[in-house]
Amino acid sequence: MRLLILSSVIAVTICLVGRGGIDGKSLYADTVTLHGGGRIVGQIVNSPEGQTDETVTIQTEDQAIISIPKSEVKEIISLSEVQAKYQRLRQQTPDTVEGHWKLAEWCRDHNLSKEREVHLRRIIELDPEHQRARALLGYQKVGDQWKTRDEIMKSMGYVLYKGRWMLPQQVQLEQEREQQTAVQRDWSLRIHRLIKGLETDPVTAEREIKAIRDPAAVKPIVLAMRNESREAVRLLFTDVLGQIGTPEAARALAIWAIEDPVEEVRLHALEALAPLKSGEIVSYFVGRLRDKDNAIVNRAAQALQRMGDPSAIPALIDALVTRHKIFIPGTRPPTGMAAGFSSSSTGKSGMSFGAGSGGDTPKVVERPFSNPAVLEALVELSGGQNFGYDVRLWKHWYATQKQAEATKAMQ
Repeated sequence: MRLLILSSVIAVTICLVGRGGIDGKSLYADTVTLHGGGRIVGQIVNSPEGQTDETVTIQTEDQAIISIPKSEVKEIISLSEVQAKYQRLRQQTPDTVEGHWKLAEWCRDHNLSKEREVHLRRIIELDPEHQRARALLGYQKVGDQWKTRDEIMKSMGYVLYKGRWMLPQQVQLEQEREQQTAVQRDWSLRIHRLIKGLETDPVTAEREIKAIRDPAAVKPIVLAMRNESREAVRLLFTDVLGQIGTPEAARALAIWAIEDPVEEVRLHALEALAPLKSGEIVSYFVGRLRDKDNAIVNRAAQALQRMGDPSAIPALIDALVTRHKIFIPGTRPPTGMAAGFSSSSTGKSGMSFGAGSGGDTPKVVERPFSNPAVLEALVELSGGQNFGYDVRLWKHWYATQKQAEATKAMQ
């Protein structure tokens, strides 16, 4: 019944007009989609005299005027002039390889990529071996078959994930990373709130901080601590990282054990690290024995002593005496000329001028430093041996020890 009424309305309101269109407007720039599933392509125009605003009037490609009740209209899609011209060209294009190629090239020149693809696909339907169309559509010849890049990647076991071709294992890792990032974001907000809470409700905030055990909280804690100046808060989070005990937490503690400006925090970090018995952390402290800063060298030795790993002995022997550059400020600046009083052979005094010397100018020199913390660590890790700062004797002793261990192992 509905279609019958619509057909009657259309039949009554059709009238022919000249080829120039109405009001000088371009034709075929709009598409009216109907609730019933049909559509009409043309140009929306002002309703003819006698029609109400309850209708939509469109001029079709054959210059007919159709008025449709708005209740029957599902959607009106307006086309640009280029799209309208494309619609006209499409209707005039023969269904041949040459025709579709010509229109595909026109679409390329007018930035109609979707429309261009339609014609390229029609070309390979008509001529499956059309190489240029195949290439433009992303096909490659594999053996005797044309395959798209997607088909090739899938045949190799890859899957498309967020615009990237990845192996299923990589997708799983990426999803886990994304989930971890989301969890870490939540922890960042929570830790920020807890740090603020230490000022307003310290008892509750401290209790919640001490209860943290989630490894995902490590990175947010480390980031928060970079701007945290309160020693008590740094001590609190040092304990938390020790309780979490993951490799990431241990690495953060190792850095604090060396670089925190407060000795109590450094020692607290070492206390938290010692039970973890991490070879990675021992290696980190060994590397810091080669630091340019003599103070860092001694802190690293102190850390190795606390870790109690004898494998650090050779590195400690090499660090007993280290050379470091120091800056020596001058007491007076250099001058170009030197002036002074002198006595002549006649006994008269006068002013004399001469070329000035460099004087006591600022300079940088390299000097050897004996490192007491290194010696203390060696004494403890060697079981009480003490050769002072005599590197030669320490190396001889260590070589003897290793030889004795090797001989015992062969027996």
